Amino acid sequence: AVGPDTEVRRAADMVASRHGEIGLGHQLGQITDRIWPLSLMTGGLVSLLGVLRATRLQEAVAQGVSVAVAAVPEGMPVVATLAQHASAQRLTKSGVLVRVPRSVEALGRVDVICFDKTGTLSENRLQVTEVRAAAGHAPDEVLRCAIQATPPAREGHVDATDAAIIAAAEPAIADCPPAAADVHLPFRSGRPFAASVTGTQLSIKGAPEVVLAACGDVAAEVYDLVEQLAHDGLRVLAVARRELSAEQAQSLSDSADPEDQLAAMARQCAHGLRLVGFVGIADTPRAGADGLPVELHRREVPVRMITGDHPTTGRAIARKMGLPVTEEQVITGTEWESLSGKEQERAVAERVVFARMSPANKVQVVQALERSGKVSAMVGDGANDAAAIRAATVGIGIVAQGSDAAHTAADVVLLDGRIETLLDALNEGSQLWQRVQAAVAVLLGGNASGAVFAIIGSALTGQAPLNTRQLLLVNIVTDAFPATALAMSQPRRPMPFSGRGPDEKALLRAVALRGTTTAGATLAAWFMARSTGFPRRAATVALVALVTTQLSQTLLESRSPLVAVTAAGSFAAMALLISTPGVSQFMGCTPLGPIGWAQALGSTAVATTAAAIAPRFLPRTPEAA
Repeated sequence: AVGPDTEVRRAADMVASRHGEIGLGHQLGQITDRIWPLSLMTGGLVSLLGVLRATRLQEAVAQGVSVAVAAVPEGMPVVATLAQHASAQRLTKSGVLVRVPRSVEALGRVDVICFDKTGTLSENRLQVTEVRAAAGHAPDEVLRCAIQATPPAREGHVDATDAAIIAAAEPAIADCPPAAADVHLPFRSGRPFAASVTGTQLSIKGAPEVVLAACGDVAAEVYDLVEQLAHDGLRVLAVARRELSAEQAQSLSDSADPEDQLAAMARQCAHGLRLVGFVGIADTPRAGADGLPVELHRREVPVRMITGDHPTTGRAIARKMGLPVTEEQVITGTEWESLSGKEQERAVAERVVFARMSPANKVQVVQALERSGKVSAMVGDGANDAAAIRAATVGIGIVAQGSDAAHTAADVVLLDGRIETLLDALNEGSQLWQRVQAAVAVLLGGNASGAVFAIIGSALTGQAPLNTRQLLLVNIVTDAFPATALAMSQPRRPMPFSGRGPDEKALLRAVALRGTTTAGATLAAWFMARSTGFPRRAATVALVALVTTQLSQTLLESRSPLVAVTAAGSFAAMALLISTPGVSQFMGCTPLGPIGWAQALGSTAVATTAAAIAPRFLPRTPEAA
């Protein structure tokens, strides 16, 4: 089959784009959508209080609009974009290439990880380790029949399974090379066997359950042998042959239509076979893969292994990887296809090993996880995995001997075949959320404190203490630059992967704490300045207290050089603006003397100390416990 008729193409057609739902921009946009109504309410309340205090309507409305606009965290898009690219750059040092920066945040929310087995958890370097002959046959005869059923290499490319059989059969055919076959029936998804016709002899190798079904009466101990080999973690191929009549062989050779020829040959493989024996093939585990499922299990990230191998083989491989899997946790492709959509969703929650799965089945497994509300990651290396990689929230490809299709479909690529770097990617995704959550707390906490200050000031004087230019200064100096630096820097106390993404309860608590302490410092400085000076001076002292308190609390989250330099630069810019005659008046400020600076910085010191020790006495959220 070619083009749209292939299993890979059919699997690809099942997948729709899913990138619209990932990325910090999308996640933070949901927060912004919830803040807009609160911002409008704050602005409306400031306008109402102004009118009640006999402020002119036009002036009151203008103040309300300024406060409403200032309450919206405009810095979020910048924070999202730069934070994601900083994480992508950081991962490059670990050998992880991030092709879609938006996918890094989704790594911090992953609920379950699906692995292809061959070429992903293993290196797809196969070797024949067992040859078992059926009664009346010798091991060399099994290998000769297996190699006779092996199609010739196409343009120098040899399938890994065929290459293992060719290498094992070399001693057996050294003295008597097999004759060239007249017709070949290659293996493909949905047809788990390959066959050749040489003269009147049909040779076949393939999945035991298919080949044995065509052999007629097979003793029970033969099936026990298959289970034994599979239990040892071997990929088992049954080898059989059939003697065709001269007319049957001739009809296959004379067929003008290749598709009709292959279909006729497949029909000949469905009955009348005589078992020759079995070949057991071992794969080489990928370096770093042995402890990976165990570590993911320790982090409470469920693992699903999807393979085309026999179910017992899949279970044995999972066991070798450290995953204790019961028979009830294994499901085959045939069983999977018989399930309804809801039953498939239950199956992906309960089963661990998915055996004899086609490319389309792999996509369905991932889609069932997504439908059930899980954030899934799919790790694979081959063309058969590409569609499933695209279907997952985060598609992860491995660069080793994998196909370009898998790498092209992936959002994240593990370079040099180092699958253990997946843990670095998960940690980075989780820490990205930790950094962004701290940055969002800066943005929202600062805006909340400014809103509270504006409401109280309007209630007492009829006017918002800070004018439009001063509010803009706060947004730029306090919000945008320090928050962005915080989102790009390593947190003060990095946490390992949690798989939970944003912690809304912790975020709300941080915003409340920041807003309360900053608003308290600003109000304290404003009241002290009002008792010792004019309204403009009081507003300037309050502005300094508002900015310095937020900058000080930013340093509590991270003391990285980037955050420290940004905070120092923001403070210096504010001090220069309010201390330069002309510029200060344009901003609605006045240069401050020692007493004004002492009032502002004293309030900041008390508020920052309170913010630093308060978390020790507040109840912890369940996620942080």
